[in-house]
Amino acid sequence: SEFFFDLPEALPDNLADVPRSESEAKPLVEDLCDRLRDSAVNQPLYIQRAEAIEEELGLCVACKEIVDLGIRDTFPFEERSFFTQAIDAMKRDDTDRLRQLLSRHTASVWVHRGENQAQWQLIQAATNLVQACEDAERQLHEHSRSQGALIDFYTRNLREIDRFQREFEQAERDLLIKRDGVDSVIPQARNAYRKIIDKVHGLFIRHLETSGWPPAGRLANADVFDKLIAPKLQESGRRVAVLLIDALRYELGVELEKQLADDAQVEMQAAFAQLPSITPVGMASLLPGAGAELQLIRKGDEMMVALGDQALPQVTQRMDVLRKRYGDRFSEMQLNDFVRGKATVPGSTELLILRSTTIDQHMESTPDMALRLVHESLKAIRVAIHRLRGLGFQDAFVVTDHGFYLNTATEAGD
Repeated sequence: SEFFFDLPEALPDNLADVPRSESEAKPLVEDLCDRLRDSAVNQPLYIQRAEAIEEELGLCVACKEIVDLGIRDTFPFEERSFFTQAIDAMKRDDTDRLRQLLSRHTASVWVHRGENQAQWQLIQAATNLVQACEDAERQLHEHSRSQGALIDFYTRNLREIDRFQREFEQAERDLLIKRDGVDSVIPQARNAYRKIIDKVHGLFIRHLETSGWPPAGRLANADVFDKLIAPKLQESGRRVAVLLIDALRYELGVELEKQLADDAQVEMQAAFAQLPSITPVGMASLLPGAGAELQLIRKGDEMMVALGDQALPQVTQRMDVLRKRYGDRFSEMQLNDFVRGKATVPGSTELLILRSTTIDQHMESTPDMALRLVHESLKAIRVAIHRLRGLGFQDAFVVTDHGFYLNTATEAGD
């Protein structure tokens, strides 16, 4: 009865004699079916009966010529029809129709069958990405006149397309079987991101050539320690932790801020990476005195980062800079060791460095795994901050050396 009431056109002839309620019962029928589908107790029975009826009546074959099945997911075969319509709407850039289908059917009882849910999640992620890219492209011109305007546009708006792209790529990787037209929307979403990022990149390089780097009047990574961290350590007995998280790009910082804001006082500030934006340079730029003394030196045929006359080829030398300055007040360890309780913080420690290279290492070697590990990395930071509070640390700074560009479709000439 619900299927009949919802169908915009006449029933196929071979279904015309199937018993059904009178039209006056439509509100009752629809309410009853909604209650059955939404009930944790009755939903399994509803699914069992609907599947049996679909097979008994041969609905898939009987209704194969019907284009518009209405708006309700009475039977499982309808979910596939609505999914196909969503794919078609995305191909045609029919945003209104696409969002209508997504809002109605992503919560369908049939979405949880097999790969259906992952397919709908991919379409949702692709829609979010394409829409955000189109919105950003419309606004880009009015925010592109200067380096400062472009940076402000990124920190307020453009960072969202990085987030949507990351979520889309994760959804694409989570989908094991690509069928029912899903393959066609993947390049569409990637091309939308590529198009806007190419434009932003060109503008960024143009402003970089004329304005230099880091941006004038803004916080640079090379000044973070001296301006933000060192003043806290001047107070005797104050315990300060610095979490050095390799490749924690800005949009992930925004995500972390949201997660921490529920149970801590959090302030987020944009700081600008030291060029060239590679880990040895970026991590060295976060040391005390980096703003005045950081330099690149030639050693044989190689370039090496140095602080004054001290070469800093590895993390050991970077940590020695802090150990020399703060002595017994300084300790350092891996973030994961601290979170898992494998390392003990000495009672004399007033400056604790916690290091993590998880995101950076996996982005370079196994990007598929890195996307899954992003949430684990953010979780580890939250756990660490909770534990630091229990150990009597008054301040925790989460800083990074550089970000990353998630390049999923390298082409010739890139």
